Formats: sequence, structure tokens, C-alpha cells
Amino acid sequence: MSKKATKSINGAALEFGTVSSDNPASIGAGAEGTAVLTIAGADVNDMVFVTPRALLAGLVMVEATVTAANTVSVKLLNTGGGALDDVISSYDYMLVKVAG
Repeated sequence: MSKKATKSINGAALEFGTVSSDNPASIGAGAEGTAVLTIAGADVNDMVFVTPRALLAGLVMVEATVTAANTVSVKLLNTGGGALDDVISSYDYMLVKVAG
């Protein structure tokens, strides 16, 4: 993982970075898969915005959620007619940590 920057706006800390993933290995036609990303400092109360560096034809990113400490799950949907392998390897992210 490569953290790019940290900023603070109206009490919210914003962290920007890039993270790599090697999962899921394959998503079948019409199926969903989940990429699990490790983002240090992410907490289940945080918001996260994720952008894949590249998407294969027919692949749609559905949502990204902090599911556990330091863990972000990205749901992907294969709308194509065949299985997709080696789905995505790199994501840019913005983590929003609200002071509470």
C-alpha cells in the first residue's frame, strides 16, 4: 500500500492512497466477486471511496465498504458472457475518518 496524502476538512481526516489486490482470482459470467483490500487505519465507522486503476470489459464495481479494522471489501459484478480472470490489481482510495 502506498499512502499519498492526509488532509483535514471540517473535522474529517481524509486519507488518499493506492492499494493492490490479487483477489478475486476469477468471477464467473453474471456472478459477483469480492476484492479484499488492506488499508491501514480503516475502521468500520469510516467511509471509503475506491476507484480501480483499470476495469476489464464487462466488469462493474458495485460498492466498497470498510468491513473490519484495516479491511475494505469491494464488490464486483461480471456482466459479460464469460469468466474474468486476474480481475484488478490496483485501486486508488479516499478514506474519510470523521471525528466523533
